[in-house]
Amino acid sequence: MKVIVIGAGASGVVAAINYKRHHLNDDVLIIEHLDKPLKKILATGNGKCNLGNAKLDFSRFNNPDFAKNIIADYDYKTLFDSISIQTKLIDEYAYPVSESAVSVREALLNECRKLNIKINVEEEFIDYKTGDFITVLTNKNSFKCDKLILSGGLCSSPKLGSNGSVLKIAEKHGYKIVKPEAGLSPLYTIEKTKAIDGIRIKASVSIIEDGKKVHEELGEVLFKEHGLSGIVIFNAMSIISRKPVLKHKIVLDLLPDYGESYLSEYRKSHSFDEFLQAFINPKISSYLKDRFESEKSVFESIKHLEFTFDKSYGFEFSQVSVGGVSVDEVNENMMSKREKNVYLVGELLNIDGPCGGYNLTWAFASALRIK
Repeated sequence: MKVIVIGAGASGVVAAINYKRHHLNDDVLIIEHLDKPLKKILATGNGKCNLGNAKLDFSRFNNPDFAKNIIADYDYKTLFDSISIQTKLIDEYAYPVSESAVSVREALLNECRKLNIKINVEEEFIDYKTGDFITVLTNKNSFKCDKLILSGGLCSSPKLGSNGSVLKIAEKHGYKIVKPEAGLSPLYTIEKTKAIDGIRIKASVSIIEDGKKVHEELGEVLFKEHGLSGIVIFNAMSIISRKPVLKHKIVLDLLPDYGESYLSEYRKSHSFDEFLQAFINPKISSYLKDRFESEKSVFESIKHLEFTFDKSYGFEFSQVSVGGVSVDEVNENMMSKREKNVYLVGELLNIDGPCGGYNLTWAFASALRIK
C-alpha cells in the first residue's frame, strides 16, 4: 500500500512514523511545501521544545471531550524514548533533556530515514480525488495512494509556513469548517496603554464574556504600546477567539497576593501616595491616576483594572489557530466520516489548548491514532 501525508509538521511526521512502524512494507511519502521539514517545531518553547505537560487539564482544550478521548492513552515519554530523546520536567512542563528543539527535529527526521519514509520538500499540495485510489495532485506531480493523511497547519505564524491552504482544500471537499481565528497572541485593548509600555507584572487575569466570568489565571502580564501580552494573555486570547462574536473584557488584579481588606487597612494608616509607593510600580501609579478621576477609583482599579478587548495582534503574532475542520468530521481513529481512507490530524482540526505543551500534545497524540 502507499500512504501520502500532507505537511511535514509535528503531526504529519509523527503520523508517518507511527503508520510505517505498523506497516513496514507500505510506502510512506510526506509532501511539504517549505524547503525544510519541521520548521515550526524549532520555535516551540522558545527553542527548547516544550513537547508535553505532565498535568494536562483537558477542560482547557477547545472541544475538551473529544481532545480527552484522543489524548487519554498518550504518553509523551513512550513516544520520545522510541526516537532516543530523553525528557525531563520543569514544573509540569516536559522538555527534552537537551533543552533543544533542534534535537527533537533531528531525532524525528532520523527516524524517518531509518524507516525509509520519503519527504518531498518545496512541493505544493493542490487537491485530491477519491475513488478506487486516492489521486493526490501537486504543482509537480500526480500521485496515487491508498490512504491520505491531511496534517497541514492553519494560519498562525505564516513565516514558519502556515498558510491555511490545506484547510481550504478540505472546505472544497465539503468538510464543516470553523473559521480560524488567531490564538496564543497579544491583544489590542480599547483603552490606551502606551504610558506603561514594557512594564511586566504578576497579575490574576479574568476574562469576562458578555458580562460573565469564564476564566481566571495567574501569570505575568506585559503591557504593550497598544494592549497586553504575556503567556497568561496569550491563553486569554485563545479563549476569546473561540467565541469571537461575543463582547470580552480583561480584568487584572494587580496585587493577587494581597486581599482587599488588608489593602484597605494599610491605606487608612498612610497617605494615598504612600500606599501606592508601597505596592505599585511608579509608572503604573501614574497611569492609574491619569486614567481615573478619583483616589477611590484608582484604589478599586488595583484589584479590578478593566480593559475592553479590541482585536488580536493577528496570525503573524499568533502561535496557534483557533478553528479548523469540525471534530464531528472524524472518528476516534482520525479517519474522515466523509471520505474513506482520508485522515485529518493536528492543528487542521478544531482543537487548541493553552501554552505549556498542550498543542504539541494534541499534534502528537492525534497522529498516533492512525495505524
